[in-house]
Amino acid sequence: MSITPIETRYAGHRFRSRLEARWAVFFDQLGIPWEYEPQGYLVDGAPYLPDFLLYANSDQAFWFEVKGQFPTDSELERAQGLATGSELPVYVYFAKPEMPAPDLSHITTMDQFHGPDQWTWVDEDGWQVISAGPASWEYNLKPTAFRLNPPFKGKTRPPKSGFWWWTDCPFCPAVLLKLRGQVGICPIRHQGEGWVDPGLYPRFAHNTARLQKAYWAARSARFEHGERG
Repeated sequence: MSITPIETRYAGHRFRSRLEARWAVFFDQLGIPWEYEPQGYLVDGAPYLPDFLLYANSDQAFWFEVKGQFPTDSELERAQGLATGSELPVYVYFAKPEMPAPDLSHITTMDQFHGPDQWTWVDEDGWQVISAGPASWEYNLKPTAFRLNPPFKGKTRPPKSGFWWWTDCPFCPAVLLKLRGQVGICPIRHQGEGWVDPGLYPRFAHNTARLQKAYWAARSARFEHGERG
């Protein structure tokens, strides 16, 4: 016996699963421009139809692949091929459309954010500080996604999951996926690589009222037997 997801209609699209439709509801709530399955590709000779293209034709454009379970190695390899061929980042998101972490606004210093440091001896440089491991606030959190990047200087990094959280920028309307929900660099307010506003690390923006409303809308959307949402 085999089962397949019921197609779900929403916003003029026929989604292959309700989970994809819920993410579309989430994007609409936040004003994130999205395109569903805009283009199919051949990746290493095999057909590949990515789920969502977000912020198309902008410096913030990226692919968003929806997974109902942890992705396989072959799915990550295809996503890396898409990132390489399209020259856009690909997020393979396997967590549910729900708040990925509690309010962490009480974490206000870098020591709290990174956790305790430890020292190690390097023959060439002497004593060097390295991270001792996760901070206590990270202990019970679950990773949400993989980010696959286009090659840098001809090389790609092995895939590694992380705490990629939707982050509500306090300076502009952008809502982007960022590690640990950190504001960091505002893509609209500041241009250029490597520039960080003083005082914006650590600054969590994953649990704002706007994001809470969007997660709620995505979870509570009703799609009865594939009917229009």
